[in-house]
Amino acid sequence: MQGASSLLFWIHRAEDLPLLLQDVRLDIAPVHLVFGGALEDLAAQIHALPASQHPESLQGSINLDPAEHFNRTGTFWRGSIEADLAQVQRAMPLPTGLRVLCGNGAAMAAPGHPQASVHQLAYGLGSLFAQLDHVGWDHADRAWLNLAASDDYLQTIALVQAARSLWETATQKHLQRSAPLWISGRPHLPIPTEDASALIGIGMQQQALWLGGCDELWITPLNDGPQAMDWARQQVLVLTYENGLQGLDQPLAGSYTLDGYTVKLQHEVDKLWKHWSARGGFWAQLQSPTGA
Repeated sequence: MQGASSLLFWIHRAEDLPLLLQDVRLDIAPVHLVFGGALEDLAAQIHALPASQHPESLQGSINLDPAEHFNRTGTFWRGSIEADLAQVQRAMPLPTGLRVLCGNGAAMAAPGHPQASVHQLAYGLGSLFAQLDHVGWDHADRAWLNLAASDDYLQTIALVQAARSLWETATQKHLQRSAPLWISGRPHLPIPTEDASALIGIGMQQQALWLGGCDELWITPLNDGPQAMDWARQQVLVLTYENGLQGLDQPLAGSYTLDGYTVKLQHEVDKLWKHWSARGGFWAQLQSPTGA
């Protein structure tokens, strides 16, 4: 009731999951999980949760993105891309409300880079497409994409719109139908600050993400203080639920200027994908010295 639409946990040990989720009704509260260990350990803990919590109705996401892990650490979780993709495959029996195909576009491009928006889309969606090529495109409805805003208001709106357009093109190609893509957006806050005026910048970034068509916004306090956390929750509550835009899909689509930005982004991403394809494909590009 204070602006949050879901819970996010970074889990270091699978056995901590029951304590973290104690008394949480999983058929009501969406839960996002970030876990770097063995999926089997986490799946066992999920299936062992008491029936009163409705673990079969677990909704939200789990981050199993091999591309983001390799980009961050220079290694694969299980030692090879084949083993990591096998782990993604083993996630398919988890509750169907849990999105298990993740593309971390926000983590794949340095803020301020002149091609940051292009790289977010190319690597984030590219990872999703590569995972779906392995597990099968029939699982496309279990995908989610994480994007980050910049201070360029129109470019951020176009970023999210381009993501949806590129996703629609891909699902029509592989499935001959549309498939949902859950997009979470987060603002960019370089360092914690005590300056309350920074709320304006964060709010503008969050508004741009929402107007572009994000499904969920990260609550981003200015610092770790209780007042900053309260401000952040209230800010997201107003942006997502009290402005009349809840449930609208790309509310600014059709704007001549924004559509121009969006089409240009799509073109640049398509051009990059074709370049990668000629050089061995997404996974080869990721592991090359000139990759992410």
